Formats: sequence, C-alpha cells, structure tokens
Amino acid sequence: MPQVDTDSTRSKEREAPPSKPGDLWSCSPALRDRAGQRTEQQWAHETQGSSPMNGRHRANALATNMPNFCAAPNCTRKSTESDLAFFRFPREPERCKMWVENCRRADLETKTSDQLNKHYRLCAKHFDPAMVYKTSPYRTVLKDTAIPTIFDLTSHLKNPHTMRHRKRIKELTEEDLEKIKERRLVTSTDQLVKKEAIVEESNTDEPQMSIEEKEYRDYLRSLFEIMLLMGKKNIPLNNDPVNESEPKTSNLQCLLDLCMNAGNDVLRKRFQATAVNSDYLSSTHQCQLLDVCENTVREEILMEVRESRFFSLVTGEVLEIAGDEFALVERLETQLTQRWGLSMEDCRGQAHKATGAFGRNLQGETLDVYSAANSLTAVLHSLNEVNDNIDVYHEFWYEEALNVAGLLGVQENLPRLFIRKQRTSEIGEVQAEAYYKEYVTMPVLCGIMQEVEDMFSESNLKALKCLSLVPGIMGHLKFNTMEENCTDVYRSDLPSSDTLTAELHCWRIKWKHRGKEVPLPNTIHETLQLPDVKFFPNVNTFLKVLSTLPVLKLAEKNNAALKRLQDYFGYMPSSQWNKSLAMLNINTHVKCDLEVMVDKYCRLYPEEDPGGESEGATEEEPKV
Repeated sequence: MPQVDTDSTRSKEREAPPSKPGDLWSCSPALRDRAGQRTEQQWAHETQGSSPMNGRHRANALATNMPNFCAAPNCTRKSTESDLAFFRFPREPERCKMWVENCRRADLETKTSDQLNKHYRLCAKHFDPAMVYKTSPYRTVLKDTAIPTIFDLTSHLKNPHTMRHRKRIKELTEEDLEKIKERRLVTSTDQLVKKEAIVEESNTDEPQMSIEEKEYRDYLRSLFEIMLLMGKKNIPLNNDPVNESEPKTSNLQCLLDLCMNAGNDVLRKRFQATAVNSDYLSSTHQCQLLDVCENTVREEILMEVRESRFFSLVTGEVLEIAGDEFALVERLETQLTQRWGLSMEDCRGQAHKATGAFGRNLQGETLDVYSAANSLTAVLHSLNEVNDNIDVYHEFWYEEALNVAGLLGVQENLPRLFIRKQRTSEIGEVQAEAYYKEYVTMPVLCGIMQEVEDMFSESNLKALKCLSLVPGIMGHLKFNTMEENCTDVYRSDLPSSDTLTAELHCWRIKWKHRGKEVPLPNTIHETLQLPDVKFFPNVNTFLKVLSTLPVLKLAEKNNAALKRLQDYFGYMPSSQWNKSLAMLNINTHVKCDLEVMVDKYCRLYPEEDPGGESEGATEEEPKV
C-alpha cells in the first residue's frame, strides 16, 4: 500500500483547495480519492446548504457568465465572440409567433412566449438595420414593431450533416404558406386602418380654412421670408438718396419685385392690381411684420434662458447718461421681470463689457481663468507688501522715471497748477520726489488694491475656484481637487445639497477611471453637452451657474452676436437703424419657424381682411 506524506498533503490542501468535483490538483491516488470525496460533499453542501439562497445565487452567477447563442438556423454567433447585440423573443404572443414563423424552427413552435423570452435570443444580424438603434454607446435596443426578416435558410443544403438537430429548418407546406399570407394580410390591413383612423382624427381636430385664408397665410409666409432675409443680410428697409432732390428707394419694394419676377405666384396675385408708383406695403404693415419677427426671436432666446434658469446681465461700454440713473435701472428691471418674465433672484452676475478690466487670463480659456483666480490671492498679498514698503518701491520707481525722462530730454519739475496754489515761502520746501509719492504713487496703488478687492471678493473667488468641476481642469490637477470647500456660495441653488459630497466624489471617479479613448472636456459648454451629466444634478446645476458668470469668456455664438451688433452700429448709417432688423441680424443662429410667425401675426392683428387688397402707401417712416 503506497505511503502518503501527510505533512505535504496538508500543505497542498492549504495552498490550493479544490472548488468543485473534478478540479483536483496533481497528487497521489489516495489523496485524490479522499479530496474528491471531501469536495463532492462540500459541493453538495454549497448547493443544498442550510441557507436557502446559496443555490439560487450560484444559479444566477452561472447564468450571468453563460454566453448567449443565436437561435436562428445556420447562425453560430454567440455573445462572447461577437460585438453584436442579442435580443430576447418578445413576450407578446402574437409578435412572438411571428418571430418563430420567420425563424422556421419546428422545435420552437411548441414553446410558450414566456419560455422563448427567457431562454432564446436572436442576434442583430437578423433584423433590418432601421429597426435597431442605440440609446447610448453601451445599449442597443429594438423598435417595438421589429420583426426578424433576414435569415440564411439554404447554406445547410451544401453540407446537410452540419445542421444540428435542434436547429433543423422546418419545411413549409402549402397550408402553412397560406396561413402566413393570411396573417400578414390581416396585420397590414389592421395597420392601414389604424393609420387612416389617426389621420382622420388629426384632420377633425384641425379647423378647416377657406381658400382665402390659405392664400393669405401663404402671402404672410412669403413676407416673413423676405424680412428674415433682410435681417440676416443686413439690408435696410430704405436707401438714403445720394442727392437731396432724389427720393428714397425702398429695398423691400425691390425684393418683392424680384420675388414676383422669379415666379412667386402668391405675391404676384396679391400685388397685381397695385398702382405702378405706389408701395406694396405701408409703413404700418412693415412695422407689424418686423415686430412679429423681433418678438419671435426674443421668445426663442428667453426660452433658452428660462430652461437654464440662471443668467447674468452684461451691458455695453460705460457711457454718460443724462437724467436720473435710478429711473433707468428701474426701467431695465421692469423690462426684465414684467415684460420678459425673468426673476432677478436667478441673476448671478452683473458687469459692463470692459474686457480689459478683467485681464487677458480671466477672459481666456477655462483653465487660464481657474489659474488666474487662484493667483488673485497672491496678487493681493503682493500689493499689500508693496504698500507696507512704499518708500523703497517709490524710490526705485522714481529713479527709473528720471532715467527715462533724461533719455527723452524732459526736466524734473513740479506741475504749474500745484505751484500756483502753494505759498511762495513753501515752494522751496516741496521736493519733487515727495510730491509724486503723495499725489501719484500712493493714490494709484490704493486705487488698484481697492478695485481688485471690490471686483474679486471672497465669494467671487470661491465661485471661480469651482471651475475645477470641468473635467479638463480636474485632469490638469491630477484629480486632486476639493470643490466642497468652495460650494457654499451657490449651495442654495442645488436641487439636493445633502448628496453633494457623494456626488462630487462620483464625478471625480467617473473621469479619473475613464477609458483611454474618452477625451476630457475642457470647457463648461462641452461638459454640459454630455448626455450623462444629467445623472449628476448638483454638478449640472453648478456648471449652469458658472457658465453665466460675466467674468468668463462668452460662448462662440454669443461672442459672434456681440461682434455683429458692433458692426451693425459701426457700418450702418444712423438714419437706417432699425431695432427689429438689428435683432434679426445679430441672432442669425436662432431658428425661426415661419408657421409660428404667421400664427402670431394672425392672432395679434385679426382685423386684417384675408381677401382684401393691399394697403395704400403712407409717408410715415417705420420706427427705429
């Protein structure tokens, strides 16, 4: 009888215990028998153990690890060897029956829809590509009406022995073919009846319009197309004459003539009875059309603001305004709140368009803004250090100023106005260096420090430091960011501030452990365009607030709109300014629906006669 080394056996048992029967390591026969008996008992205990959940957990684990095989005949694809999506058989009995019929597998006809849904799959190769779509990079789904129609039913004929018995194709009889044709005919008839019922229901809901009303709406649609063209191409309504004796020429009149000559029958029918020397549209009618265009564009912009909720106010260059400035502020607030429906509680910033005041870095890219915001504290410390040692710095600056003045041939003198105000006995006692220190160096330094403190308060710096939520900045900082210390300034705006800490942690982990092929967004706008940012509601709200801060660089479309506004006032003569055309010109990125404009015009001006003739011309100019 062979001897067994019990010490070595115990050590091997500790090193590599078997996990199931048959998974034994290399050893002596006696040890293998004993280990096999112990392993079978252990396997039975794990499967039928005292805990009722052990067997279920093991079954679920095995089911999870098992691959999905395609149930279609002559198809050998499985999920572990293909990137294709696999779809379960539907639970609906009728639709499941159609799947089975198209598969042509007789063994599936005896199974219920629940059994087929639980145990059988079809790969995406058997569906029309139009029936398959992706809801995300990791999820592929079928349309609700998808039916598999692409099958290989002939390749097994070349080698009949390769056809597996359970996947054997069913040979259709004449009776089977007739049943399939009848079922498909009934299905297509039902779908056609449903479609006709939907069309009839939609037709009954819409009010029937007369021929005159339809023609009038087509006429308004043509006019709005011309108005949008004039705004987009920056074409004024009228041209100023070269000589005072010449009359003004109407660009709108010329465009209407051009459209009619190009074959616009709607306009030709409308204006064919108009006198030769009269205008097609009165100034009142022009103003009405332009007002509708302006209001439509403004509503589209305000809709975006309301959806994002937060906004900031950025006015133009600082100007001297005659009159009561408080009345102007109240007028602006009334316009925002009462007429435009915005709430000043959602306003997160106010500034003038003075980019030089913020510095180049604070108007640059997002990473530059974050770096500049973190350096502002050091700037304030440096300014305080200069102020504490003003004598030393002033002496250095004054010596450098004297060197530059000597090169330019400028003498060191006191200002004449200062000399006139001083007594004769005191003039000799005043030194130039002391004067420039008291009246130039110290006031300039104190003014700079005050401006920086006013413009960049502690709350402003905390808000700018929250830019580390942008994944590009997080990556630049090696994901060692602590936004929790700076989020108090906007905590009241968050939808669920209690979960902010956990959400910020998940946000960092998401980008830190991303795939190598996934790039990091470098701006707030790019981050907000991500589809999964909505799963982080607090981060999403923070980014929306930060995107409205006036210190940040404007988005590309907003910056382009601002430049077009400057060009409009720079190149267009003041006599041709029109606020409605300016609104259309600077907001060309806003998509306008002509049907919405037509509906709005008919609602605002219902007294217009659809069958009436065009209005006579008046000498009143459109309002500017």
